[in-house]
Amino acid sequence: MDTLSRRDFLKTSALTAAAAFAGARAHGANERIRVGVMGLRNRGHQVAEVMNASGRFDIATFCDCDSAMYGVAMQKMGKGLPKEPVFVQDFRKMLDDRDIDAVVVAVPDHWHALATVMALDAGKHVYVEKPASYNIHDGKAMVAAQARHPELTVQVGTQQRSGAHFQEARDFVKGGGLGKVGFARTWITHNRGVIKPVPDAAPPDTMDYEMWVGPAPFRPHNEAMTHYNWHFVKNFGTGEMGNWGAHWIDIARWTLDLDLPTAVMGMGGTHVVRDAKETPDTQTALYQFPELTVLWEQRIWTGFKLNGEGSGVEFGGDKGSIVLSRGGWTFFPRDGQPVKHKGTPIEPPHVANFADSIQGLAKPAAPMDEGHKTAAMCHLANIAVEVGRKLDFDPAAQAIVGDPDAAALMARENRAPWPQFTV
Repeated sequence: MDTLSRRDFLKTSALTAAAAFAGARAHGANERIRVGVMGLRNRGHQVAEVMNASGRFDIATFCDCDSAMYGVAMQKMGKGLPKEPVFVQDFRKMLDDRDIDAVVVAVPDHWHALATVMALDAGKHVYVEKPASYNIHDGKAMVAAQARHPELTVQVGTQQRSGAHFQEARDFVKGGGLGKVGFARTWITHNRGVIKPVPDAAPPDTMDYEMWVGPAPFRPHNEAMTHYNWHFVKNFGTGEMGNWGAHWIDIARWTLDLDLPTAVMGMGGTHVVRDAKETPDTQTALYQFPELTVLWEQRIWTGFKLNGEGSGVEFGGDKGSIVLSRGGWTFFPRDGQPVKHKGTPIEPPHVANFADSIQGLAKPAAPMDEGHKTAAMCHLANIAVEVGRKLDFDPAAQAIVGDPDAAALMARENRAPWPQFTV
């Protein structure tokens, strides 16, 4: 297996810097955007499918540390592509390609920051999956990189913001439909099943495992922690809190124009399903804002639905409440009958907004700074569970106050030869 040397890293980084010096190409309203997709098993090829169907993107390059995933992606969408994409295992080759305009970052959480920062520095627009970051320090570095490159677009994959019915519900709340809002409840309840523990084993011949681990501390290869299962491995993922919390906490923040909380309480653990997952199967977080409380509830071992929905957000005000999900939203007035509104698509308009932003026709619906703050709330909940106590937080400084042990969990050093972030 090929491994990355510091010399190789510096060599390819120099090429990437040269590509960045060329700058991002300007795009006309009718010009197709050439895209490279990093990470192919799930979200990568799903986003690529939507981009391809929009008629506004050319899927030029596929990238994955496991070359077997190229076959998976092509089986899913190959017939719909006008031209077969080039395949690379090292994403830096994609960044060095001056014909690539934008990059989809759909890889494990621990790679989000480095891939996004390097893509921006290479002059590429970025669509990065949620949660935006692996930790709060990484998120700050991503925001700083976006600030260095204001000519480039970053769209975070919190696509619910682009759904028309989500926008309608937000307008209803902001227009005073609920009166004074004092509470928001967010949740996910579904059955993740069992991830069977297995012994460590050599990675498949198709996989560059050294690259897959990348900036994270090294752990031996294990089938129970790669591909989708990485979500629930602390070294690489942020658990269901980062996976689904990033969607619903984002809608709470966006709807109510929230910044960051002043205090966070979190409880949880492995209470029901004891398997290879390292992150909580049951988790609750409570966020305090000056005039509002936000609640997160998570149970990934049950099909029971809260408010009739497996996931969603409830807003409570003195005139009534609404329950908002991907299936639609319902207004429950204090006096009177519920009023239901149907759901609308979320993926196509989010991708269209990304294209519009690149072409100077709109601003991103889920910009980097917003994605960072939503992810930070997820990270704070995980830290609160880890240390087992309430966290006081300074929203302006974006720092945990008076708890150095908890504050230390806001960051992690990147493994050599990958560079460190300075913010």
